[in-house]
Amino acid sequence: MRHADPWGRHYTLCCNPDHLETVPKKEGLRRRDWESARARRTHCPHGHAYTPENSYLDPRGFRQCRTCRAARGKSHRVPPAV
Repeated sequence: MRHADPWGRHYTLCCNPDHLETVPKKEGLRRRDWESARARRTHCPHGHAYTPENSYLDPRGFRQCRTCRAARGKSHRVPPAV
């Protein structure tokens, strides 16, 4: 169920059946405001804060955590042969 708002806003606390409409999951995801949802995130999935110093905007426009990005880079490096 999704709140039927002519301006496209989504209210999760409204439970009036007259204000709800049934839409398929695919349609609900299409209607979602993804930019606002990403902007509201303050921490990466591993708990690091998205500060200006710890954020990286990749070429696709997605924000990434520099701490996690550095850790991924280190885990892919092959240790030198002895």
